[in-house]
Amino acid sequence: MQWRIKLEATTGWGEVIEYEVGQLERSFLTATIEDFGLALQESKDILHQLQATMVESQMLEFNAASQLCTACYALRPVKDWRQRKIQTLFGTVEVRVPRLKLCRCCNPNGFCTIAFSVADDFLPNRCTPELERIQAELGARLTFREAAKVLSSLLPASPANHTTIRNRLAHVGSALAENDHKAVGMSRETANDDVRQPGKPITVFLDGAHIRAVPGHQSRTLDVMVGKVETEGGTPRRFGFAMKGADGPSSLLRAALQEQGWTPGTSVTVISDGEVTLPLLVKAATQEPITPILDWWHLSIRVRHIEQ
Repeated sequence: MQWRIKLEATTGWGEVIEYEVGQLERSFLTATIEDFGLALQESKDILHQLQATMVESQMLEFNAASQLCTACYALRPVKDWRQRKIQTLFGTVEVRVPRLKLCRCCNPNGFCTIAFSVADDFLPNRCTPELERIQAELGARLTFREAAKVLSSLLPASPANHTTIRNRLAHVGSALAENDHKAVGMSRETANDDVRQPGKPITVFLDGAHIRAVPGHQSRTLDVMVGKVETEGGTPRRFGFAMKGADGPSSLLRAALQEQGWTPGTSVTVISDGEVTLPLLVKAATQEPITPILDWWHLSIRVRHIEQ
């Protein structure tokens, strides 16, 4: 038995193009239980070929559209063509992209010889955001080496070493930190706005940890704090930072509270392990009285100690 996998693409101007993605074959005379269905390597090969076919056809249409000048609707001159490798979740795809010159309406005398590539602005990291997110998530859950091994075992993604996983995780973390700083700036801008009605009661869960350095590897230790901000009917907002490395932890916590609808006068309850500094940090962020509560586990430990 044979199977042929074909892909039919319809371009923006109505042209229909058919691609053959792959071919499978099974013999029923010598078939075993392992021959039933798709094997992992076969599925990886088909996904990689399907991804390459889609990306190449998309780039052909993208290149044709990018040559069109938005001012005079004439075609921009092409200086040359370059090869670009794009890393995706289903393998690395090599495509041809043009380097364009300025249109004659912008450069009538031809004195300016600048060439530019629209594809470089479209994919500055030569990596799809989906692959970057998956690598960052696996890097946060597993060790960097194990994350690279799991990703390459299950998907036809580009072979990544532990350094790539670490760099992608750092890039995503920097983007999240930048968004938090932007939220802090917005909270400072709205700090002097008119007083609004208090929002729904908010509960903040906090816990701290001391991370020791690996013996013989490094000498620095870290004090980190993780937490979660909840309000009734809303999606929880989780956060975490190192106390020494954070730039204004009170401002970051205030931005997390405002994201959950906190306004001056809102009731805030802090549930922690009894560490005095944790509720004080929330109090410094709100500049208002709070209600500290000991969590159930630490409360039961203290009650059990009294019973004994």
